[in-house]
Amino acid sequence: MKTLLDTILFDGYMVRDLLIVAGVAFVVFVLIRIIMGIFRKEESSRHFQSVDCLNCGWHGDVSRYAGRCAKCSQSLGEQKAQPRRPYGL
Repeated sequence: MKTLLDTILFDGYMVRDLLIVAGVAFVVFVLIRIIMGIFRKEESSRHFQSVDCLNCGWHGDVSRYAGRCAKCSQSLGEQKAQPRRPYGL
């Protein structure tokens, strides 16, 4: 008695062969997604910016439009903020 996995679908290929190919394709797809996630560049927000406070030296992310320093509450709007340089520059 034949099992379902030994059923021939077409030209000598069995259900077992089809399942193996589908499993390998799924694993390759998952690995590609993981690798793409690791090397994806972090998107900068349109509404936030990384700044250094000129008054107290605090650095962090604030709103581009109405941001204030978390330490001294100085206004850090887009015109008043000094953008923080990425590490290593």
